[in-house]
Amino acid sequence: MNISNQKFRVHVLQGTTGSGKTMVYFEALKEIINKGFQGLILLPEIGLTGQFQNKFIEFFGFKPAVWHSGITKKNKQIIWSGIANDKIKVVIGARSSLFLPFKKLGLIIVDEEHDQSYKQDEGVTYNARDMAISRASFENIPINLITAVPSIETYDNIKKGKYSLSKLDQRYLNASLPNYEIINLNDSKLESQSWISKETIDKVKFHLEKKDQVLFFLNRRGFSPHVLCKKCFTSYSCPNCSINLVYHKNKQNLLCHYCGYKALLNRDCSKEGKCDFIFSGPGVERISEEIKKIFPTKETTIFSSDTMNKKSSSQILEKIINNEIQILIGTQLISKGFHFPSLNCIVVVDIDLSSQGHDLRGAEKNLQLYHQLSGRAGRTGKPATVYFQTYNLDTKMITDITNKDPDIFLDKELEIRRENNLPPFQRFIALIITGNNERELEKEAYKFKTFIEGAVDGRVLGPVNAPIFRLKRRFRVRLLIRGRKSLKVQNSLAKAIEKFKFTTGMKLTVDVDPINFN
Repeated sequence: MNISNQKFRVHVLQGTTGSGKTMVYFEALKEIINKGFQGLILLPEIGLTGQFQNKFIEFFGFKPAVWHSGITKKNKQIIWSGIANDKIKVVIGARSSLFLPFKKLGLIIVDEEHDQSYKQDEGVTYNARDMAISRASFENIPINLITAVPSIETYDNIKKGKYSLSKLDQRYLNASLPNYEIINLNDSKLESQSWISKETIDKVKFHLEKKDQVLFFLNRRGFSPHVLCKKCFTSYSCPNCSINLVYHKNKQNLLCHYCGYKALLNRDCSKEGKCDFIFSGPGVERISEEIKKIFPTKETTIFSSDTMNKKSSSQILEKIINNEIQILIGTQLISKGFHFPSLNCIVVVDIDLSSQGHDLRGAEKNLQLYHQLSGRAGRTGKPATVYFQTYNLDTKMITDITNKDPDIFLDKELEIRRENNLPPFQRFIALIITGNNERELEKEAYKFKTFIEGAVDGRVLGPVNAPIFRLKRRFRVRLLIRGRKSLKVQNSLAKAIEKFKFTTGMKLTVDVDPINFN
């Protein structure tokens, strides 16, 4: 029974960053609450909901319940029963809030629907955005997907007329989107052990004199992603995973970003004495160190998941908003919906780093990331600029990702995907088999492939070693199934898997519509 006559439908609200999308969906939610229903707002990064919560309280006049893995058991019990008894009207939550026992859910809102964080890769693999659409369908209620640049899947569904669309083309207060400038690193050479060119420094000085806040963007945590001994040439890699350890200078340790392994920077050299280290490549801590030398009188802070998930992060946010911190050095975390009124200059330290990779979705992810990122600048109407430092003379990629109309890029991307039979025109299912013995694992993977090949309604590719071949001490081999976009592929695969007996110690993970190909 549907009391509000608000039947199931998927509506996309696409608006350029800073166009007031939040206020639009707050209005829609208000209407639902006034009719006596409950609402759920999904956010991709829940640890940083402070700013969002304040906006919410200002608009609605009451506090929402906040649900994520970090809240206490007691709070979870209070929220759980409050939702089941219809005492709690609105929940702001991470992925898992989808499974709360709402008594009278009337509307689901997925903010930043394109965000990769909605996909859970560990434990139960699911995409919270897709699951939210399923839940809205079961409850027969509307769902709103909010984004500045839709994911390819959502864009395809809009094109096919499955989802309805509203667009906000103007930024709030008519603020214009930032200008873009490319700083060619082939012309202004970098000093040794420096990552910021003289030309960039001049531009930044100009902005700081105007009291603009500046952001140096580099999507790498830590100090250096690669530590190498210049005598024995051995690099520091994780003993459990086939990946480099990242040096975190602030914590004085080396860290594996996959399994959490830690080590100290101290090692006997196979040549003589102790290893003599060189750090190759920058992380945000290293950029921060350089910035402090260039601008010693300015307040700076690092904005990454290492620094912003602490109790003190709300005070840091407050300082940034009041322009008490003039220079930020941030990872992609900063692109997630923050409103920093004075931020009018963004320097992308190394666009070349993020534009390469073995990722089918690389171009789409970059478009979303840099669109979101540039949306942090110039939000209060002052002129703003994003500077890209690059060695790459083919600047087409930068032109593509900075186009004011992302639909042009998405149309092109859809065309490429259609021609090559890639998602969303075909279904991909990734199968990852893990085990402790490399040779046994390879044999098992071939045996499994032969077994499912005849039974599955699709092509089975592989097995190949996963790009991260060893993770948490286990070896990983990947198979990929490509098939038509129907449930036949999943159903035939599910039946085949049931009949196959894996050797003890081997484990199979199935990921339908994978987002990452690690």
